[in-house]
Amino acid sequence: MKLKNVVLTLMVVGTISILPLSSVIIAEGKEKENKVRYVTPFDEDEFWDRMETQKRIPDLIKYLEKEFDDNYAGLYVDQENGGIVHIGFHSIPQKEELNEVEDILGEDVEVEYDEVKYSKEDLDKVVEEISLSIDKSEENIVNISSSFKDQSVIVGYTEDESEAKDSVEKSLNKKSIRKMDLDESLIKFAQTEKIEPKIDRAQIKVRPVPGAAQMNFSGSGFCTNGFSAKDSNSSTYFLVSAGHCADSTGQQVFQSYDKDNLIGTVHTKLFHWGSSVDVSLVKVKSGLTTHNILTSSGSKYDEAGYQIIGEQISDWEGMGVCTSLGQSDTQMCGFVQGTNESVYAFGGHLKNQKKVGLKVVNGDSGSPVGAPDSKNTKKLYLYGIVSAAKSNESVAYLTYIGNIKAETGIKTITGK
Repeated sequence: MKLKNVVLTLMVVGTISILPLSSVIIAEGKEKENKVRYVTPFDEDEFWDRMETQKRIPDLIKYLEKEFDDNYAGLYVDQENGGIVHIGFHSIPQKEELNEVEDILGEDVEVEYDEVKYSKEDLDKVVEEISLSIDKSEENIVNISSSFKDQSVIVGYTEDESEAKDSVEKSLNKKSIRKMDLDESLIKFAQTEKIEPKIDRAQIKVRPVPGAAQMNFSGSGFCTNGFSAKDSNSSTYFLVSAGHCADSTGQQVFQSYDKDNLIGTVHTKLFHWGSSVDVSLVKVKSGLTTHNILTSSGSKYDEAGYQIIGEQISDWEGMGVCTSLGQSDTQMCGFVQGTNESVYAFGGHLKNQKKVGLKVVNGDSGSPVGAPDSKNTKKLYLYGIVSAAKSNESVAYLTYIGNIKAETGIKTITGK
């Protein structure tokens, strides 16, 4: 009999409309012999065309930062309206100064230039300052996020908007915020609805243990393995999942219902007030680690359906991502909706979380999410792991790989 799933609750604000799940399209990967099926937000060919464009955006960002310095404010991709790349400047340069943009992206990519007041860095700073000012006993405010697209900071509250405004007003009086000359319209308030973090691929016994395979945290419940890693000396090896899945260090962790299914013990649990990570490290033998991610189709599975070939460090609103979900037992693709979410939940505060358009359920916590290399969907650049999700909507929250590495010092095990 399967043990209970780990269930926690938190509240978040929903500010971006998402396509309902019933409208998604099931698409097969390029390599048909693997019979791996993926859920894409719209027509498969169109989605993968946009992913090819996406591969060129990191080079574009480097060029814009170098060429235009502080005049460049940020960018986003409007996936709801054809994948238009929006580039923000405080003052839009002359047309001839922007010829290199077309050379980098290609002449078939539609680009729009927007004059904006706030850079992505400005908005993230406001989120950070407000987040640091929220009292630990605060129960009304549960989410603070930035949107470069909307040029706004959104504060999510549970019941009392006036109380939330009073709390934020104290933060805005800080000297570091006052000198930014913020418009009154910058801060928006929205009432939230409850979401649940994610905890059967549980019957599948696979050795080594790939990402997206379910693991049983003894006495706690089921979560999903995100990826394999090692310490800086390459002497200790780990499977990486969500921190809220673990009770404490030393806790035993199993994989599958079969005999001899003990794989390791919890070495590190990071999940506390003010942290940017929700992560647990399960110490295992090196032979249990792999760069592969498990995928499935019907009653069949492929323990090397995806391969992690690197890390997706740069990000932007509208960036495409894909995942293989442990409890949901499916592959799915969507887009980044927010790159800096400050969430108050679990009796704590998690900052710098990533908001993505993916439908997840209890038990998916820890599942790996990455940017696809191309239509050859077997290769991913790891972006983060699932931490939480909004109830009944295609909205999930991730702990970012860059923050995981900074907090733990681990190295992702990657392939080619």
